[in-house]
Amino acid sequence: MMLPTVYYTQVESPWGPLFLAGTDRGICCCEFMGAIDLTQLLFRLRQRQGRIALREDSRKLAAAVEALQRYFSEEPEDLRYPLALKGSGFQLQVWSALQRIPLGQVATYGEIAAQVGKPRAARAVGQACGSNPVVLFVPCHRVVAARGKLGGFSSGLAVKESLLHHEGFLGPQPPAVSHQQLV
Repeated sequence: MMLPTVYYTQVESPWGPLFLAGTDRGICCCEFMGAIDLTQLLFRLRQRQGRIALREDSRKLAAAVEALQRYFSEEPEDLRYPLALKGSGFQLQVWSALQRIPLGQVATYGEIAAQVGKPRAARAVGQACGSNPVVLFVPCHRVVAARGKLGGFSSGLAVKESLLHHEGFLGPQPPAVSHQQLV
């Protein structure tokens, strides 16, 4: 029996390198690398995806990389690309709701909880955001705490704030966060 193949590559972004992985069905991982080395990322990918064959191949991910490049531009576009997500039913509902937050807007954890029919589950929404394996494609950075506080972000609040500036939510873009600030 052949194992399903997951292709991976690294992509440079204004906020530091991204690890990008996907199958023939869609993207299954997009993470800011920060201080995480490739070996750790591949290990986590295997944990999430189960028995897979891994192959470094940027050509198989070229269309996703092009979508990311359009997002990185001065006139960012929402990332619309097929995804191959694995998660609990609740996580999948939350991630689907996050994809409906328009570029340049935010929603609160409580609003997302209400959208998925669990109005008292704001903390669980935060946990689902924290376990989002495809940052940017599922824009968990667009979720904020009550009263507009930024809340958390797996790559740090400086990156979250910079992403929201890039998308126009927080006004003009300040200088980009350097890769050294991510480490």
